[in-house]
Amino acid sequence: MNFVLSFFSGIEREQPVIISLPLKIGLYALWLAVMVFLFLSRDRLSKLRNPDRIAKAMGVILLVDQVVLYSWQFISGYFNLELSLPLYHCRIAVPLLILDLVFGVKVLRPIWIFWGALGTIFSMIFMDLYRFDFPHYTNFQFFIVHLLLGWAICYVIFVLGYQFEKKGLKLALIVTFVYNVFLILFNAAFNGTFIAHAELKFNYGYLLFPPGSLKDFVLSFPPFLYYLIMLIGYELLILLLYAFGRFLNKVCARKQTHAA
Repeated sequence: MNFVLSFFSGIEREQPVIISLPLKIGLYALWLAVMVFLFLSRDRLSKLRNPDRIAKAMGVILLVDQVVLYSWQFISGYFNLELSLPLYHCRIAVPLLILDLVFGVKVLRPIWIFWGALGTIFSMIFMDLYRFDFPHYTNFQFFIVHLLLGWAICYVIFVLGYQFEKKGLKLALIVTFVYNVFLILFNAAFNGTFIAHAELKFNYGYLLFPPGSLKDFVLSFPPFLYYLIMLIGYELLILLLYAFGRFLNKVCARKQTHAA
Protein backbone atom coordinates (compact mmCIF):
# COMPACT_ATOMS: atom_id res chain seq x y z
CA MET A 1 0.00 0.00 0.00
CA ASN A 2 2.84 2.39 0.81
CA PHE A 3 4.38 1.65 -2.58
CA VAL A 4 1.12 2.46 -4.38
CA LEU A 5 0.73 5.73 -2.47
CA SER A 6 4.31 6.67 -3.31
CA PHE A 7 3.96 5.58 -6.95
CA PHE A 8 0.93 7.86 -7.40
CA SER A 9 2.04 10.62 -5.03
CA GLY A 10 1.02 14.19 -5.87
CA ILE A 11 3.84 15.99 -4.05
CA GLU A 12 6.81 16.99 -6.19
CA ARG A 13 10.33 17.63 -4.97
CA GLU A 14 12.17 20.89 -5.68
CA GLN A 15 15.02 19.40 -7.71
CA PRO A 16 14.52 18.30 -11.32
CA VAL A 17 14.77 14.62 -12.20
CA ILE A 18 18.24 13.77 -13.53
CA ILE A 19 18.39 10.94 -16.06
CA SER A 20 21.69 9.09 -16.27
CA LEU A 21 23.57 9.06 -19.56
CA PRO A 22 23.32 5.26 -20.06
CA LEU A 23 19.54 5.42 -19.57
CA LYS A 24 19.29 8.33 -22.01
CA ILE A 25 21.27 6.40 -24.61
CA GLY A 26 19.04 3.36 -24.08
CA LEU A 27 15.87 5.44 -24.50
CA TYR A 28 17.22 7.10 -27.65
CA ALA A 29 18.16 3.69 -29.04
CA LEU A 30 14.68 2.30 -28.34
CA TRP A 31 12.99 5.39 -29.80
CA LEU A 32 14.99 5.27 -33.02
CA ALA A 33 15.11 1.48 -33.35
CA VAL A 34 11.33 1.15 -33.50
CA MET A 35 11.13 3.94 -36.08
CA VAL A 36 13.74 2.21 -38.23
CA PHE A 37 11.92 -1.11 -37.79
CA LEU A 38 8.67 0.47 -38.98
CA PHE A 39 10.44 1.89 -42.02
CA LEU A 40 12.14 -1.38 -42.93
CA SER A 41 8.98 -3.44 -42.28
CA ARG A 42 6.53 -1.05 -43.92
CA ASP A 43 5.72 -3.30 -46.90
CA ARG A 44 5.04 -6.35 -44.73
CA LEU A 45 2.99 -4.35 -42.21
CA SER A 46 0.95 -2.61 -44.91
CA LYS A 47 -0.04 -6.02 -46.32
CA LEU A 48 -1.59 -7.20 -43.08
CA ARG A 49 -5.30 -7.94 -43.27
CA ASN A 50 -6.06 -4.81 -41.25
CA PRO A 51 -2.95 -2.62 -40.76
CA ASP A 52 -5.10 0.04 -39.08
CA ARG A 53 -5.40 -2.23 -36.03
CA ILE A 54 -1.82 -1.54 -34.89
CA ALA A 55 -2.36 2.21 -35.24
CA LYS A 56 -5.63 1.88 -33.34
CA ALA A 57 -3.86 -0.08 -30.59
CA MET A 58 -1.38 2.78 -30.20
CA GLY A 59 -4.28 5.19 -29.95
CA VAL A 60 -6.04 3.05 -27.34
CA ILE A 61 -2.86 2.90 -25.22
CA LEU A 62 -2.65 6.69 -25.33
CA LEU A 63 -6.36 6.98 -24.52
CA VAL A 64 -5.91 4.81 -21.42
CA ASP A 65 -2.85 6.85 -20.51
CA GLN A 66 -4.80 10.11 -20.71
CA VAL A 67 -7.57 8.74 -18.50
CA VAL A 68 -5.04 7.52 -15.93
CA LEU A 69 -3.01 10.73 -16.11
CA TYR A 70 -5.85 13.10 -15.37
CA SER A 71 -7.45 10.74 -12.87
CA TRP A 72 -4.15 10.69 -10.99
CA GLN A 73 -3.81 14.46 -11.16
CA PHE A 74 -7.26 15.10 -9.71
CA ILE A 75 -7.29 12.27 -7.15
CA SER A 76 -3.77 13.00 -5.85
CA GLY A 77 -4.44 16.73 -5.66
CA TYR A 78 -1.58 17.48 -8.05
CA PHE A 79 -3.75 19.19 -10.69
CA ASN A 80 -2.86 22.87 -11.03
CA LEU A 81 -3.58 25.56 -13.60
CA GLU A 82 0.08 26.42 -14.09
CA LEU A 83 1.19 23.04 -15.43
CA SER A 84 -1.69 20.62 -15.81
CA LEU A 85 -3.87 22.11 -18.54
CA PRO A 86 -3.66 20.30 -21.90
CA LEU A 87 -2.25 23.36 -23.66
CA TYR A 88 1.20 22.18 -24.70
CA HIS A 89 1.35 21.26 -28.37
CA CYS A 90 2.13 17.60 -27.72
CA ARG A 91 -0.69 17.41 -25.14
CA ILE A 92 -3.12 18.56 -27.83
CA ALA A 93 -1.56 16.24 -30.40
CA VAL A 94 -2.40 13.23 -28.23
CA PRO A 95 -6.22 13.65 -28.15
CA LEU A 96 -6.18 14.58 -31.85
CA LEU A 97 -4.26 11.36 -32.53
CA ILE A 98 -6.79 9.41 -30.44
CA LEU A 99 -9.72 10.96 -32.33
CA ASP A 100 -8.04 10.01 -35.60
CA LEU A 101 -6.67 6.52 -34.97
CA VAL A 102 -9.33 5.25 -32.55
CA PHE A 103 -12.47 7.04 -33.70
CA GLY A 104 -11.66 7.78 -37.35
CA VAL A 105 -11.75 11.59 -37.19
CA LYS A 106 -8.98 12.31 -39.72
CA VAL A 107 -9.61 15.96 -40.59
CA LEU A 108 -6.92 17.27 -38.22
CA ARG A 109 -4.33 14.59 -39.01
CA PRO A 110 -1.81 17.18 -40.32
CA ILE A 111 -2.00 19.03 -36.99
CA TRP A 112 -1.20 16.06 -34.77
CA ILE A 113 1.43 14.79 -37.22
CA PHE A 114 3.38 18.07 -37.07
CA TRP A 115 2.73 18.88 -33.41
CA GLY A 116 3.35 15.31 -32.36
CA ALA A 117 6.64 15.26 -34.28
CA LEU A 118 7.76 18.44 -32.52
CA GLY A 119 6.61 16.97 -29.21
CA THR A 120 8.42 13.67 -29.55
CA ILE A 121 11.65 15.28 -30.80
CA PHE A 122 11.95 18.09 -28.25
CA SER A 123 10.68 16.01 -25.34
CA MET A 124 13.31 13.38 -26.04
CA ILE A 125 15.98 16.07 -26.35
CA PHE A 126 15.12 17.93 -23.13
CA MET A 127 13.45 15.10 -21.14
CA ASP A 128 11.71 17.61 -18.85
CA LEU A 129 10.00 15.16 -16.48
CA TYR A 130 7.68 15.83 -13.57
CA ARG A 131 9.75 16.24 -10.38
CA PHE A 132 8.94 12.96 -8.66
CA ASP A 133 11.44 10.49 -7.24
CA PHE A 134 11.79 7.18 -9.06
CA PRO A 135 9.77 5.01 -9.19
CA HIS A 136 6.76 7.21 -9.87
CA TYR A 137 3.93 6.87 -12.35
CA THR A 138 5.02 9.99 -14.25
CA ASN A 139 8.56 8.65 -14.70
CA PHE A 140 7.04 6.07 -17.05
CA GLN A 141 4.10 8.10 -18.37
CA PHE A 142 6.34 10.77 -19.89
CA PHE A 143 8.14 8.25 -22.08
CA ILE A 144 5.08 6.18 -22.92
CA VAL A 145 3.46 9.25 -24.46
CA HIS A 146 6.45 10.73 -26.25
CA LEU A 147 7.82 7.45 -27.57
CA LEU A 148 4.40 6.41 -28.85
CA LEU A 149 3.88 9.78 -30.52
CA GLY A 150 7.00 9.23 -32.61
CA TRP A 151 6.15 5.62 -33.39
CA ALA A 152 2.52 6.40 -34.30
CA ILE A 153 3.64 9.15 -36.69
CA CYS A 154 6.11 6.79 -38.37
CA TYR A 155 3.46 4.08 -38.61
CA VAL A 156 0.96 6.42 -40.23
CA ILE A 157 3.58 7.64 -42.73
CA PHE A 158 5.36 4.38 -43.56
CA VAL A 159 2.60 1.81 -43.21
CA LEU A 160 -0.67 3.70 -43.73
CA GLY A 161 0.82 5.85 -46.48
CA TYR A 162 0.20 9.36 -45.16
CA GLN A 163 1.13 11.92 -47.82
CA PHE A 164 2.50 15.34 -46.95
CA GLU A 165 0.52 17.80 -49.09
CA LYS A 166 0.40 21.58 -49.35
CA LYS A 167 -3.19 21.68 -48.10
CA GLY A 168 -2.19 20.01 -44.83
CA LEU A 169 0.91 22.19 -44.57
CA LYS A 170 -1.15 25.37 -44.96
CA LEU A 171 -3.60 24.21 -42.30
CA ALA A 172 -0.77 23.39 -39.89
CA LEU A 173 1.01 26.72 -40.43
CA ILE A 174 -2.13 28.79 -39.89
CA VAL A 175 -3.40 26.85 -36.88
CA THR A 176 0.05 26.82 -35.28
CA PHE A 177 0.55 30.58 -35.65
CA VAL A 178 -2.90 31.42 -34.32
CA TYR A 179 -2.54 28.96 -31.44
CA ASN A 180 0.89 30.30 -30.47
CA VAL A 181 -0.45 33.86 -30.38
CA PHE A 182 -3.25 32.57 -28.14
CA LEU A 183 -0.71 30.91 -25.83
CA ILE A 184 1.32 34.12 -25.56
CA LEU A 185 -1.83 36.01 -24.56
CA PHE A 186 -2.95 33.21 -22.21
CA ASN A 187 0.40 33.03 -20.43
CA ALA A 188 0.57 36.82 -20.13
CA ALA A 189 -2.98 37.08 -18.80
CA PHE A 190 -2.34 34.58 -16.00
CA ASN A 191 1.18 35.80 -15.27
CA GLY A 192 0.03 39.42 -15.23
CA THR A 193 2.81 40.47 -17.60
CA PHE A 194 4.27 39.87 -21.04
CA ILE A 195 7.83 40.36 -19.74
CA ALA A 196 9.51 37.05 -18.95
CA HIS A 197 11.31 36.34 -15.69
CA ALA A 198 12.23 33.14 -13.88
CA GLU A 199 9.47 33.27 -11.25
CA LEU A 200 6.56 33.24 -13.70
CA LYS A 201 4.42 30.09 -13.44
CA PHE A 202 2.53 29.99 -16.74
CA ASN A 203 4.74 28.95 -19.63
CA TYR A 204 2.53 26.82 -21.87
CA GLY A 205 4.15 25.93 -25.17
CA TYR A 206 7.45 27.13 -23.68
CA LEU A 207 6.64 30.43 -25.32
CA LEU A 208 7.98 32.40 -22.34
CA PHE A 209 11.28 30.55 -21.97
CA PRO A 210 12.57 27.04 -22.75
CA PRO A 211 13.11 24.28 -20.18
CA GLY A 212 16.48 23.23 -18.85
CA SER A 213 19.79 25.01 -19.20
CA LEU A 214 18.64 27.35 -21.97
CA LYS A 215 16.24 29.13 -19.63
CA ASP A 216 18.76 31.56 -18.12
CA PHE A 217 20.24 32.32 -21.52
CA VAL A 218 16.85 33.20 -23.04
CA LEU A 219 15.87 35.34 -20.05
CA SER A 220 18.79 37.61 -20.95
CA PHE A 221 17.15 38.47 -24.29
CA PRO A 222 15.51 41.89 -24.83
CA PRO A 223 11.73 41.85 -24.11
CA PHE A 224 9.56 40.24 -26.81
CA LEU A 225 12.51 38.95 -28.87
CA TYR A 226 11.94 35.37 -27.71
CA TYR A 227 8.25 35.60 -28.65
CA LEU A 228 9.25 36.55 -32.20
CA ILE A 229 11.82 33.79 -32.36
CA MET A 230 9.27 31.22 -31.24
CA LEU A 231 6.49 32.41 -33.57
CA ILE A 232 8.83 32.24 -36.55
CA GLY A 233 10.65 29.18 -35.26
CA TYR A 234 7.51 27.03 -35.00
CA GLU A 235 6.59 27.91 -38.59
CA LEU A 236 10.09 27.13 -39.85
CA LEU A 237 10.17 23.84 -37.98
CA ILE A 238 6.87 22.81 -39.57
CA LEU A 239 8.24 23.72 -43.00
CA LEU A 240 11.33 21.64 -42.23
CA LEU A 241 9.21 18.68 -41.10
CA TYR A 242 7.10 19.04 -44.24
CA ALA A 243 10.21 18.93 -46.45
CA PHE A 244 11.47 15.87 -44.56
CA GLY A 245 8.03 14.26 -44.82
CA ARG A 246 7.98 14.82 -48.58
CA PHE A 247 11.41 13.22 -48.76
CA LEU A 248 10.15 10.18 -46.82
CA ASN A 249 7.11 9.94 -49.12
CA LYS A 250 9.44 9.89 -52.16
CA VAL A 251 11.72 7.28 -50.60
CA CYS A 252 8.74 5.02 -49.84
CA ALA A 253 7.32 5.51 -53.35
CA ARG A 254 10.71 4.73 -54.92
CA LYS A 255 11.05 1.53 -52.91
CA GLN A 256 7.55 0.44 -53.92
CA THR A 257 8.35 1.09 -57.59
CA HIS A 258 11.52 -1.01 -57.41
CA ALA A 259 9.66 -3.79 -55.58
CA ALA A 260 6.98 -3.85 -58.30
